[in-house]
Amino acid sequence: MLTAKQDNRLTAAETLVAALTHDATPYASEKALQAVVARLQTIIADLAPLRQQVQRSAAISTAGQPSSKEQARTHLAQVAAEIAGDVFSYATEQRNPSLQALADYSQSDFEKLRGSRLTDAATALYQATQDAAHKATLKADYDLTPARTQELQDALAAFNDLKTQPRTAIIDGKTARASLRTEFAELGTLLQDRLMRQLRKYERRAPDFYNRVVAARQTIDRPGSATSAAPVKPA
Repeated sequence: MLTAKQDNRLTAAETLVAALTHDATPYASEKALQAVVARLQTIIADLAPLRQQVQRSAAISTAGQPSSKEQARTHLAQVAAEIAGDVFSYATEQRNPSLQALADYSQSDFEKLRGSRLTDAATALYQATQDAAHKATLKADYDLTPARTQELQDALAAFNDLKTQPRTAIIDGKTARASLRTEFAELGTLLQDRLMRQLRKYERRAPDFYNRVVAARQTIDRPGSATSAAPVKPA
């Protein structure tokens, strides 16, 4: 979920917190700086799982492997085509052209249909199998059992669920991105407006600590980095 720039900012923040916590003795009596460090640690803890989530997704993904939606589409097309073959044959025997038209699909025909057109065609086929005028004969003569029609219904439901997921993901993604922007904005405020200003007194009080933290902060503000804001003014 993190972009490359956000991942870089998170890594830089982790480096800075490591420098701050390497030896916390210099600010052991300063509650305000301790609070800043604690908040930085909380933000990092909130953001780190998002990086790990991306890494896990990348690790398990396989090039060329069909998505869950494509697998559901293929399964629906296969099940629907099997039933359509029986229904079309039955309709031909009964000289029922409207039923023939409804069932005149091969698996490849179903697979070419997109979105609601596929679900509409498969739903119409399922409804035809439940019509009392055809149901008994289809079951008795064509082995169109309740198990087969249930498989079609289940395949329809599975495809419908996956079909709506991209829209849900877009909404969830927008919410997540807004939350990330808030977290990173707070991170910037903590670093620039609080931490670096509070550190000024440590240049004389604890120069080794001060120089270590400033060096880590300058890594965050390196030229051309995504986290570069105003130039650091250590004193």
